[in-house]
Amino acid sequence: MTHEYSICTHFWRQKIFLKFLILLLALVSPGLALAQNDDELLENFFRDNESASESDAQLFLENLEQWRDKPLNLNKINKEELLATYLLNDIQVENFMAYRERFGPFLSEHELQAIPGWELSDIRRILPFAKVKTGLDNRNTSLLRGFRKGDNELFLRWAHPSPPNYDPSDAEGKPNAWALRYRHNYDNRLRFGFTAESDAGEALFNGSNKHGFDFYSAHLFIQNWNRHIKALALGDFSARLGQGLLLQTGFAPGKSAETVSVARGGRKLNAYGAFGEAFFFRGVATTISVNKHIECTALYSNRRRDANVLLQDSMDVEFPDQIFSSLQTSGLHRTQSEIADEKQLHEQVGGLSASWIGKRGLITANALHIRYDKPWEPTFAPYRLYAFSGKSLTGMSLDYQYRWRNLFFFGETARSNNGGIAAVNGLLFSADRHVTLTAVHRSLGKEYQSIYGNPFAEVSGAANEQGLYLGADIRWVRRVQINLYADVWRHPWLRFGVDAPSNGKEFLARILWTKSRNFSVYALWQSETKQRNDDLEKPFGLVNAQRNRLRLHAIYKVVKPLEFRSRIEWTTYTIGQQAGSVGFVAYQEAVIKPLSSPISAAFRYAVFDTEDYDSRVYAFESDLFAAVSIPAFAGRGTRWYLNLHYRVNKWLKLDARFEETNTLQAVTDSGTTGRERIWKLQARLKI
Repeated sequence: MTHEYSICTHFWRQKIFLKFLILLLALVSPGLALAQNDDELLENFFRDNESASESDAQLFLENLEQWRDKPLNLNKINKEELLATYLLNDIQVENFMAYRERFGPFLSEHELQAIPGWELSDIRRILPFAKVKTGLDNRNTSLLRGFRKGDNELFLRWAHPSPPNYDPSDAEGKPNAWALRYRHNYDNRLRFGFTAESDAGEALFNGSNKHGFDFYSAHLFIQNWNRHIKALALGDFSARLGQGLLLQTGFAPGKSAETVSVARGGRKLNAYGAFGEAFFFRGVATTISVNKHIECTALYSNRRRDANVLLQDSMDVEFPDQIFSSLQTSGLHRTQSEIADEKQLHEQVGGLSASWIGKRGLITANALHIRYDKPWEPTFAPYRLYAFSGKSLTGMSLDYQYRWRNLFFFGETARSNNGGIAAVNGLLFSADRHVTLTAVHRSLGKEYQSIYGNPFAEVSGAANEQGLYLGADIRWVRRVQINLYADVWRHPWLRFGVDAPSNGKEFLARILWTKSRNFSVYALWQSETKQRNDDLEKPFGLVNAQRNRLRLHAIYKVVKPLEFRSRIEWTTYTIGQQAGSVGFVAYQEAVIKPLSSPISAAFRYAVFDTEDYDSRVYAFESDLFAAVSIPAFAGRGTRWYLNLHYRVNKWLKLDARFEETNTLQAVTDSGTTGRERIWKLQARLKI
């Protein structure tokens, strides 16, 4: 039986592979045309991040939509605003600011080609959202007018999973997900609105949510109010300090094929109007420019968090105190156990940041204090020996940025109140007009403690790692871009699933060929080796686990309304000397956008075959506006989806999505085979 299955699996893979290879070769031909669209920008934004957040996608796409309608002024834009587009890397932004400072305002978009490190592909990517404007700056207009003027949008989304990814008999609500949002935006300076959301299985206007939805959020955010107030946030907001050692709740770029996008920069404060229920603050924050050289940011948050609250395990007291063992970040409140954790913890966060800004850089002092109304007592395990416990945590840091000629230095050093130290330092180097190099060194002490820390590192959090990252972006040959990185690290202390100090290494290479604005194709190879527990040698034996992947991806347009996207990807996973497992996915996608029609559509059909969950393959999918879908393909089966967009008129847009996954064989005994369908409907009304 096993032998027969192996033969069937082999021929099934070969058949699928040959079909997709022939299709790719047939369509890779001269004379095709393509312009970069929001789906590509969104995929580049997440940079193969498997834990991508819908909150980040929502804010990113909303900003793109706003900038497309009212482009940014390249003659007035500052460094933080340009970084906030996530369309350029830090050295490109630094070169832009240095060029404008030296030669004055731009006279034409064609002048952008003279900026070192700016290729035609970069200019084409930024120009739909930013223009060279030589007229008067409309920011002289009173901001109070923005409460009456501006754009209003009402958004409603419904999704119905069938079957749901939980036991319906244990859920309080029905298998429908609802999301409602209102937003007002004026001149990229004023934004306010509210959101309401209920996940599938959560009660709606009954049970534990008698007053309506499960989650509510509201915000008011002002930018560039006047010469002194650069930002003001009331209600819900996200924040960043330095390189993320103390605080990073917004999008945090990590290792990716965008190999030189490693520095954290841009705005310290942002509006939060997404549906995620964990990583945001609720309160007030502001950034004030005292004078040309001094800038201060202050924030205060006061909210309730989901947590697993327990009674203290002690025989010495008659009435033990309450403690909590972990924060719950899923935002799900479907079952009685999930509802019992809802809003059980009171959290207060206060932060201060003061910057001295010079002509070539800045230096900033940061402080963050977090306090809970119950002590945090994680369940004991050896790898948690240095984890935070108690009611309050204070951290302080010093971060810097400095540009000298074609070098850009950045970094942050932080200390938690238990004495733990963490540091991240990096360098971006324009070795040539067409070559950018980067190096990032991190030394995150095992004793360092941070709850909202998320720096550039291999680990989640900001502790127990020492490593060195080297990256390169090479564009010597016209229309060819080569991205490379190598990363090596070690963990001085134990980790979950690793009962001894360990190490790892990772390498990536991508070659992108852009034949014209009509066609591009890239090949990507990545290899990652980590140590993990050896199940055959207990208790302290470690073994290398290696994951390799190879991808071929093409985007092309046959005619203006029709665009094709094709991908083939293999993954292998090997533990020690054992036989490795193999994963495979291939898909073909068609995007139809007739120029004279209010209807557009996207259809994808994918096949996948993986021998186990370790060899799973991820693939980014186009979804409804401001939604993210990055499923993990495991087992054997097929998946397809259809997205429909109907622009009814200038004020109303309707979207629909239907997706279906047919699993022919699961990879575990607990896995299920069969068919899973999800329907989604969405309406966006501009008032």
